[in-house]
Amino acid sequence: MRVALLAAALLSAVTPAKAQTWLFESAATVPSTDTGWDYITLDPTGARLYVARRTDGLMVWNTSTRQSVTIDNSRGANGVVLTPERAFVAMTDGTMLTFDPKTLKPFDRVDLGVGDLNQGFFEPTQNRVHMITATGTEKSTWVSLDAKTGQVLGRTEFNSRKMDTPATDGEGAIYAPMRDKNLLQQLDAKDLSLQKTWKLGDCTQPVAVEWDATAKRVLIACRGDKPVFIALNPATGVVATVPIGRGVDGIAIDAKRHLVVTSNGEGTMSVIRQDGPDAYALVETIATRPMARMMQIDEHTGRLFTVTASFTQPAPGADGKALPPFYHPDSFSILTYRAH
Repeated sequence: MRVALLAAALLSAVTPAKAQTWLFESAATVPSTDTGWDYITLDPTGARLYVARRTDGLMVWNTSTRQSVTIDNSRGANGVVLTPERAFVAMTDGTMLTFDPKTLKPFDRVDLGVGDLNQGFFEPTQNRVHMITATGTEKSTWVSLDAKTGQVLGRTEFNSRKMDTPATDGEGAIYAPMRDKNLLQQLDAKDLSLQKTWKLGDCTQPVAVEWDATAKRVLIACRGDKPVFIALNPATGVVATVPIGRGVDGIAIDAKRHLVVTSNGEGTMSVIRQDGPDAYALVETIATRPMARMMQIDEHTGRLFTVTASFTQPAPGADGKALPPFYHPDSFSILTYRAH
């Protein structure tokens, strides 16, 4: 009897635990050149994934049929913002493309006069889109537009050279990260005036921000030498810190299962369990593929989407600095993970 119990104990100690969160579902490879990519956006229904592939333009991938089309005149796409009336595309040449999100037909492409556009976001209480770009060594500019008409409403400057996509709480607050200053700012959606500023403790280079409407917390993924996830209470500051993988660029909330996941360019996803508004713990690390750093979640099904391509990394240059990778043509892939 003792032998049997000992054998069972040893077996349980070496048998790996079953996956608790997401499992690999599929990899769809689509035609591509050697282009890089940036932001990906999933429409509210989960039917279309918009992928900004710069040289190859804005690809629209159907998550059911796994077929794709490219928006006309979208070469140089860097990121897309979806609103009920129209979609806005930030372009690397400083122009902004708008198109009908129902028919995918372009409206127009205009120069905003601020240089290379990084990305943008939609603020619902004012029905505005804000396009963001660096306009100096210590300055970023937001171009504010009417989401219904695309009319430019104004420009606002911030003293940060790198501001990633903010989160909105749907009640008039905007939470804007300053990657180069390791800060988070709360802005008033009405006029973009500064309401609060937080230092982020162990978080350096805050790059991905989401608002958890249930917990009333700002959730932030941070790069730096010691990458971490943090949760911030707008009333008190940072309430939790959890180590994550390197090269993070995306964060998503699975509200139904009280999970948070980050997509890390090293080729992993870090899965974090939310035990309460101020209590978080690492559950597991899921292997993906190198450079799969952008991510979206289908809130209806819990499926995760990330993208990457095969690449060659050259040796550092004569000055010792890293050189950009070369992407392999026809290797661009959409990776899908199903909720387990």
